[in-house]
Amino acid sequence: MKTVGIIAEYNPFHNGHAYLLHKARQITGADHCIVIMSGNYTQRGEPALMDKYERTKMALAGGADLVLELPVCFSCASASRFADGAVSLLDALGVVDNLVFGSECGEIRLLEEVASLLAPESPAYAGLLREKLRLGYSYPLAQATALQDCIRSARPGRLHTLDDTALSLLLSSSNNILGIEYCKSLRTRGSSIRPITIARRGSYLNCALPAGHDDSVYASATAVRTALLAERLPKPDTGAAWPGALSAADFFAGEAGQTLHRHIPDYVYEIMQESYGRTFPISPDMLSQMLHYKLLSEAGAGFAHYLDVSDDLSDRIRRLLPHYRSFTSFCMLLKTKEVTYSRISRSLLHILLQIRTADLQQAESQGIPYARMLGFRQSAAPLLTALKASASIPLISKLADAENYISQEAAKLLQKDIQAAHLYNALILHAYGTLLPEETRRQIVRV
Repeated sequence: MKTVGIIAEYNPFHNGHAYLLHKARQITGADHCIVIMSGNYTQRGEPALMDKYERTKMALAGGADLVLELPVCFSCASASRFADGAVSLLDALGVVDNLVFGSECGEIRLLEEVASLLAPESPAYAGLLREKLRLGYSYPLAQATALQDCIRSARPGRLHTLDDTALSLLLSSSNNILGIEYCKSLRTRGSSIRPITIARRGSYLNCALPAGHDDSVYASATAVRTALLAERLPKPDTGAAWPGALSAADFFAGEAGQTLHRHIPDYVYEIMQESYGRTFPISPDMLSQMLHYKLLSEAGAGFAHYLDVSDDLSDRIRRLLPHYRSFTSFCMLLKTKEVTYSRISRSLLHILLQIRTADLQQAESQGIPYARMLGFRQSAAPLLTALKASASIPLISKLADAENYISQEAAKLLQKDIQAAHLYNALILHAYGTLLPEETRRQIVRV
């Protein structure tokens, strides 16, 4: 039995994701596909547009056999921690042969060559990185330029055939960066999982849905989210949806809904129609009031004990708190040349979700100690049998019983996910009046 792994957010699932799932199975000849998916919060430091169970339905309809949740401490962490957490989970399953991911460059040799400079991290690169940071570069830019300098002075390889523009693009493109981190983690862990990359198609930086009817041009997840939020943008002062927001019937029957339909599979379109205005869309500014209260209540003690929050950022949050208006506007207010919007957004989300530096360090030291199922295809029963025989960590299918067979430390990590889900459900309740079951009572998705 051959199994392929995919790491994803599916925020939300679109035609590009369906293409990657199909190609992953086709290229590897896999019998089964396991997806490690972010739960209700994403690596950008925002709540997901749709709840994790709805997105699980989409993934299973698109070709996944099993969807496992990436714990929230990793799902909204930096690229390196996000990637390493997901890879550690795939590796612990003991059945995955290949990890397939999309990248801008589409060349695994290039990504693996960069990863070889980082795992283990070369002293030359570490010194260059510190130098760039001292000069005031943002971390992503410092990393890219330090790597570029390091590559030019390292051993000859495929990377040396690239000109400066191509090398800069390779090291600064978001999916290439994630791919490098996957390769780095696999190398560091001595994993038997082999990475494969597929060139991404379409403009993944475009915030608008592509015009026309060319099926080969895939929209970005950002463009899909923008289209869905356009009629339900939250009020900047309260985070609540505008009273005049379109109904599901009106939105999906209109021009915007029909344009959207061209960029998402039919099964995704149907799930969205059922859930629109009932449990989604969820936007970052729906966190505004909760976050404001949290910041006000802890301003006296500061925030530096939370993940990704430096002493300088903690002081800046406290100083600018009187100017707080909303989640996104506060991110913009806190953003500087050296600290990116995404870093700020993640930091604020860590404060709200009470994710401390010590929490992630503990999780990293032990590895993710369980695999929590969000959904599976019943035709994939042989995969579950293989997992039970090969996995080095327990497979959680019923959350209410999990603490009976996982360690105390694992239970603490799992509790973070449960608390984060409760907060997300509260966003849904206050935005749409829909009361969802308590997280420990939610049933996994079976198709």
